[in-house]
Amino acid sequence: MNASRRALERIDSQLAEFEPGSLRYEILTCVRKFKSSWMELGQYLVSVHRDKLYKEWDYLTFDAYCVKEVGIRKETAQKLLRSYFFLEQEEPEYLKKEYAEQADVRKIPSFEAVDTLRQVKNNKRLSEEAYTQMRQKVLEDGGADKEVKDVYRQMMKNAQEAAADPEEERKKRRGQYVRRMLGALASLRRELEANNFLSGKILKDLDVVINEIEEELV
Repeated sequence: MNASRRALERIDSQLAEFEPGSLRYEILTCVRKFKSSWMELGQYLVSVHRDKLYKEWDYLTFDAYCVKEVGIRKETAQKLLRSYFFLEQEEPEYLKKEYAEQADVRKIPSFEAVDTLRQVKNNKRLSEEAYTQMRQKVLEDGGADKEVKDVYRQMMKNAQEAAADPEEERKKRRGQYVRRMLGALASLRRELEANNFLSGKILKDLDVVINEIEEELV
């Protein structure tokens, strides 16, 4: 009997011990379909961890609960927590519109891929453009783990090369700051116009300034 089959039989045995519809039952049900519904399992585990529910179930630690009852390694449980919590905090619309509306399971990214996306987001050496590129590959294209990791390695290599060239790094930082400023100016201009805080002439002058700054980026 292979390991996968033994794991399924173990879960089936545990399911028989809990009342259908209970939280513990639902979590173990998610484990059975782990590959295509890790986000659902991740959501449950975040709740268990956040509210320390495992203590009510006679487990001293969250890790012990995951290993003994859910049947997943400590490292896997931690990565699931990080990946789902990241989506919850940084990409809530994805959870609402994509996953919640039964997106094509072939495009649902693995938790490993989402964890890589999290690393890109938190890596101060990588730009917002890098995150946008990785987000496309992970959340929209459902890129395979190897492909996603290869892209991440290339991003890091490019960042290291750019850091070795101070002038190139300066140009990159300049572009990031100027684009951020343009976004703020455009938003402010809309607010000024909507509330009639400035005359049409001044608003046109502001448009000229915005256009001139945009041309600087070309």
